[in-house]
Amino acid sequence: MEKVSYLTKRDNILLEKAINEIKRLSNVYGILQIGSSTYSKNYHDIDIIVFFDKILPPPEISKINKKYSKYNFYIEGNSFKDQKIDRGAKIFIKFLSHLKTKRLLYGKYPYKNVRVSVNKIDVAYNIRYHYNFALYTQNYENILSVSMNTMLAYKSIFPKNKEETLNLFKKTYPKLAKFLPKNAKFYLRHTNKSNFKDLYKFFQKSLEFLIR
Repeated sequence: MEKVSYLTKRDNILLEKAINEIKRLSNVYGILQIGSSTYSKNYHDIDIIVFFDKILPPPEISKINKKYSKYNFYIEGNSFKDQKIDRGAKIFIKFLSHLKTKRLLYGKYPYKNVRVSVNKIDVAYNIRYHYNFALYTQNYENILSVSMNTMLAYKSIFPKNKEETLNLFKKTYPKLAKFLPKNAKFYLRHTNKSNFKDLYKFFQKSLEFLIR
């Protein structure tokens, strides 16, 4: 695998090890790297999406994610076939397809020739899913940026990083932005169990806006 100049020597070695472990799983269709680690030396983490040629990703992917999470790797398993049963998948496909900084590490990109249309209910479904996922798994870190990116993707706006996401969201949805906490930038990377409740009003108002 070609080394990435933006990554440290340690992270390049860890990335190669992680990819080799993932490739040994069955039905791996493609492995994608996204986020700041693809274009900046000032990255906070390394985001990897693994696509499987099955409706459900194998349980082993969570073990690999846990193993490398201590090195600030976030490894997510996805099925590229779930668009047939998951309305929220359409937002995911639209966002990835317009993301210019993604990097294919192995296999094929599954949505190369896929075109989707998105409505407000699709967006609401996606946001509610991520809210509930954060609530019940207690994995809160990306909930705010993911939800704002979902609403921006609906408007065909695709930010490069979390800070840009927040700025563009405020410009695009000023009436909803007023329900964000005053120090919203802090919540982009530091949402946790104790302060998650501070985002409740924002999520509630966003869903009301989408379904009215």
